[in-house]
Amino acid sequence: MALSRTALVCLFTLLGFSYPTNADTVRFGPLIAQSQAPLQVTGLAPMMHDPMSLATDETEVFASLTIASVWANTPDYLFDYYHNQIMAGFMNAPSETTKIGVWYQYRYAANNRLDGLTEKFHSIFGIDQNGRTEVDEDRFYIHIPNDMAEPIEGFGGDPLLSAFSLYGEKTLYHDEHHAISVGATLFFNRVSHGVFTNTTFEQAMQVNYGYQRDKHKLTASLGLTHRPDKPQHFVDVKPWGINAGVSYQYALLKHHELIAEYLISQGKGDNDNLGELTSLVHEFALGYRYLFDDSAIELMALENMFNHDNSTDIVFSATFRHRLTL
Repeated sequence: MALSRTALVCLFTLLGFSYPTNADTVRFGPLIAQSQAPLQVTGLAPMMHDPMSLATDETEVFASLTIASVWANTPDYLFDYYHNQIMAGFMNAPSETTKIGVWYQYRYAANNRLDGLTEKFHSIFGIDQNGRTEVDEDRFYIHIPNDMAEPIEGFGGDPLLSAFSLYGEKTLYHDEHHAISVGATLFFNRVSHGVFTNTTFEQAMQVNYGYQRDKHKLTASLGLTHRPDKPQHFVDVKPWGINAGVSYQYALLKHHELIAEYLISQGKGDNDNLGELTSLVHEFALGYRYLFDDSAIELMALENMFNHDNSTDIVFSATFRHRLTL
């Protein structure tokens, strides 16, 4: 786990900088993070939600920027490109047991220069390059031989996703340390131009669990997603998908938190010729959060695990979150 070791060094370096305040800081829940697998990024990828966050009439607003590099090289397919995302939204608690949220995300293909960084990481720690050094850097290239007569190339600048999500949540149980809730997401995506042109309406249901005691905070979610019967990312996808995740947040100091998350998604491909794209997606995220009085800045690095040819090579994200009472 080369990235994890390097990220830890960076995080502990950041801990040397502190901006003390006299006011109590607000604790946030999981990272603003989603699966970044090639098929997952063109549709609804549910997020974890903390059933213990937000008191009545509280609102959280957030904005994030994510950059990712995709390299998936097998005899069945080749994905080699970059994607980036801008995401913003809010979550409001109109009552003690109800939350409503809306967010918009725009994901597009653009060169973020992560190929060279990834290759250096692999070289330093002796990890196989898996063919990366045998092709040109900074490509936008997709080829699925069994489904495409010719590769798709040069789609830099094209949008992959332009979607609104509406989320509602109901708390079923809550005490001092534990909480359980159920949530539902309505997702509408419309990409009107480029090679990823598509219009989809998807839905998801999920169960959320939260635990908090002293410096420790745990969140877990299990969800079921329904998709329309139409191709995404040039291939047929399963009409139903299961996603799960667990997040552990540790309050290291008053203003500093470390977060580790594990995301698992059912393979989205619905064709035996798609190989690893039909297998489970395993992703690990390591994050650092700096807490102000009622705001937070999050830095996250995410990498794939186990099945390395059905997810992104590397993902970096920065998020700003703010809590207010309306």
